[in-house]
Amino acid sequence: MTRSYEYVCPACQNTVERGFHVPSIVRSCENDCGFDHYIRTDLLDKVESVPEADRPDEWEEMDNEKKVYVALREGVLSLPDLQ
Repeated sequence: MTRSYEYVCPACQNTVERGFHVPSIVRSCENDCGFDHYIRTDLLDKVESVPEADRPDEWEEMDNEKKVYVALREGVLSLPDLQ
């Protein structure tokens, strides 16, 4: 049995499952959000553990990809997490 991983649309939160383990997939959203990077949901779960004191003021307006960069900078994510 192959394990699958869940990826989320950065615009509408639509999810898809795929049988490969990569940080993101580039695809068109079924909800007409366009062609974008879907990010693996377990990475986004870790991103949410960035302490509030370390989050930029515009955190709520930031897209998921930018939040991943903040999580890397703050040490919540590491390069091996992205492999």
